[in-house]
Amino acid sequence: MGNAQAPNDQVSNAQAPNDQTLEASAPPSPDPDTVPLALEPIPSPADTLISANRLVRAKARRLVVPADPVAVELYTLDDTCDAYQIEPIQVPRPQSMENTVDLILAEQVIPELVLSGYRTSFDPDTKTVTIDLRVARNSRRVLQSLSVCEQRALLGSLRETLLNQPDWKLEAVTFTNRGNPLAL
Repeated sequence: MGNAQAPNDQVSNAQAPNDQTLEASAPPSPDPDTVPLALEPIPSPADTLISANRLVRAKARRLVVPADPVAVELYTLDDTCDAYQIEPIQVPRPQSMENTVDLILAEQVIPELVLSGYRTSFDPDTKTVTIDLRVARNSRRVLQSLSVCEQRALLGSLRETLLNQPDWKLEAVTFTNRGNPLAL
């Protein structure tokens, strides 16, 4: 009692000991030309949840008017990566600059770039703010790997937002990576 199998049919028939026909699906054979040589690390679910949590908290902050608010114009890059859109927001007056930087960084979603934190410092003599970005050790990307559009979204949004706030009277914004000048 032989069973014929179509050439491209992935279902094979087998004869059971008690004369019942069983059908089983055979997995497709891997193509040796498309089999990956090494497995790429999978992003940690914890990192994904942390990023999502930061984004939700940043978006929620926009909905809450702080007790002692100050208006800030937030510059965000449009979807075509051509121009900045201005959005008025309210941030707490104490540490308004730091709160604004925190909000911008929390809302940036750059694939596989994980920031572990940042520090800001202000030089009153030169009226310069330095933002020291801290890339997490487990980040799959570094700041130097950002595309021009990603650079504009992250660094350009920070620079435009900070320089265009008349109350802060800033003349320059510089970026460092763990204390080293950022060269992109």
